[in-house]
Amino acid sequence: MNDIPSEHHPHTAHIVVRPPVMDERPPYRRVEILGTVVGKAYGLQDVTEFARRAGLEDVDLANTESVRWEGGGPGFWGTDTGA
Repeated sequence: MNDIPSEHHPHTAHIVVRPPVMDERPPYRRVEILGTVVGKAYGLQDVTEFARRAGLEDVDLANTESVRWEGGGPGFWGTDTGA
């Protein structure tokens, strides 16, 4: 029997940041928290705010156990801004 709550399993990211959507200006990344889409992030501060609103305070966005970055890491937000 496994008595460890699911939030303590090391391979489950609570936050998923999808690849940048480049066909809109400015580019953004969809963010999911615990399987629910919570919004569009235009930068790290947006991801931090979504986490705070979901009750996930003090999330280390570089921690791959908490956050899964798809299509580029936390420093990539789509450099093609159309400028």
